[in-house]
Amino acid sequence: MNELVRAEQGAIPLANRLRAQSGHVEFVLRGGIRFRGRIVELADEWCVVEEVHRSVLIPMRGVAAVRGVGRESVGEASLVRRSLSIRSALRALARDRSCVACHLDTFSGEPLAERGLIDLVGRDYFELVTLGENGSRRGRRSSTLVPLDSLVAVVSQL
Repeated sequence: MNELVRAEQGAIPLANRLRAQSGHVEFVLRGGIRFRGRIVELADEWCVVEEVHRSVLIPMRGVAAVRGVGRESVGEASLVRRSLSIRSALRALARDRSCVACHLDTFSGEPLAERGLIDLVGRDYFELVTLGENGSRRGRRSSTLVPLDSLVAVVSQL
């Protein structure tokens, strides 16, 4: 392989490799969490993987490995679409008022899973409101502030 080809390949971002995938891929995330499905949305900072009955928002910084990918690469022509932040994806979940499970990196072993509704999205965190007993949206609720750096995945039911 000549040096020019290596230099060109070295400039290809992960998102462009993932954009070219049409089949199922497996994401291995920090803490060993795994999701297998089809990529249905993709920006430079995040992607959404659709499994059988759920949708998974994955920040790229939480990806340890991606399996089942080909050698192809496809760039995103739209600068706006390419540059959508993880915050914009989280705001969409907040607007939908979807019950989600957030997988968080504790930076010391086992990941933590928190369930609730994303209530608001700040500059470097989001607020997760836990649901009442038996998943009720009424009754006693509490809030958890989640720094974006600890987010590994957000799972919502389809």
